[in-house]
Amino acid sequence: MISLKAIKFNHSSGSCNTDALTIRRNATQAVNVPEWVDGVSVNPEDSPAAYSIADTNGNTLTIQARFQGSNPEVTRIQVRALDAVTDPPGETGCAGFIAKLIRRFVKAIVGNVLGEVQERWVDLTAGDSGFVSFNLINTNLANARVSKRVTEWRWQYRVNTGDPWQELRHTSHRIYVVLRTPTLPWVQTAGSTQLPWTEVLDFACDWGILAADIDEAATKVTERVYALGPGTMAYDCPGGGSTHYALGSFDCTKFLELLRGGPGNGDLVNCTDCATILSTFANILGCDLWQSRMEFGFKLNPFIAIGYSAWYPGCSNWGGTSFSYHEVAWKGGCTSSDAVFDACLQLDSDATPGSAPHSPMLATNMVFGNCTTLGYRLRLSPNVTDGCSNCNPAPATRKRRALI
Repeated sequence: MISLKAIKFNHSSGSCNTDALTIRRNATQAVNVPEWVDGVSVNPEDSPAAYSIADTNGNTLTIQARFQGSNPEVTRIQVRALDAVTDPPGETGCAGFIAKLIRRFVKAIVGNVLGEVQERWVDLTAGDSGFVSFNLINTNLANARVSKRVTEWRWQYRVNTGDPWQELRHTSHRIYVVLRTPTLPWVQTAGSTQLPWTEVLDFACDWGILAADIDEAATKVTERVYALGPGTMAYDCPGGGSTHYALGSFDCTKFLELLRGGPGNGDLVNCTDCATILSTFANILGCDLWQSRMEFGFKLNPFIAIGYSAWYPGCSNWGGTSFSYHEVAWKGGCTSSDAVFDACLQLDSDATPGSAPHSPMLATNMVFGNCTTLGYRLRLSPNVTDGCSNCNPAPATRKRRALI
């Protein structure tokens, strides 16, 4: 009897050019390698792996698998794995053909991007192969875009060339597809708590689904973070705009708890929280955003804060209509010539942002600008005394908060 014992996706922790990224589940739980283990891995989520489109482009992907055999006379076997969704056992005829077409369509959106495991001979020494490398064929990572997928394989073996293939095992795996290697605060240092979290990837890949480049991914994440209001969170007008999730470090653990319907640190947020959430969840997809401020003490045009529906320059319960500072997700050097993404508020998109009627828009990949051209800066703050001229980029504040 032949058995499949384990599968490694991240079998070379120092590289992600031909195998998976190094990841963990959350702040306290690691993703163990091998990711799939016989008798332990049941659901796709039990066997997660993440791949970078840019880093693997043009390369042959590989995995490693281990086999055992109980018959001492069988010392060599040929092994392969087929796509269990597009090539299931026993389907024939017209109905089988139609079912296969439907499955191929579903596969294009959420299905297998790792293709199939190319057949090769495996030696069994004292009934154990150890970990053996396999090439993956018919992969589709290059065209996958940002996504969260499932790969299902039908493992098969035979003892002699020309023998019928025998079914060995069906395995399923959760596969995350990101555009590039995640950027800070995410790292690829083995054992670090800042390795990409699958619990963040679960949301980020949904928010950025099918994004083809980093600007599209950041835009999609911006839209989804802002859309968390009012059901999940709202701007902290009652508390004067206090920070609840990003004071020092980013309490991503509590924020994930909030996303899953728990209490978290409450449903109130400010601009620092929104900038940190947006940049951290976008950067796990391969974006390259910072959290950075504009300062000091500037008057505001009307906007719609996250979780609200009315236009107001600030909060209606505040004594004034100014921000002491505002923080956003920012590209590059976080200067006036760099673009910003703001998930905290909607600005007026028309030519007169200071007066009604207003047309709401989220700032996504919008150049910060100056006080003469209608960019982000002038849409946020009017060109009046203590207005736009006080709203200056503060690149010395730019950071990427560590996660806890």
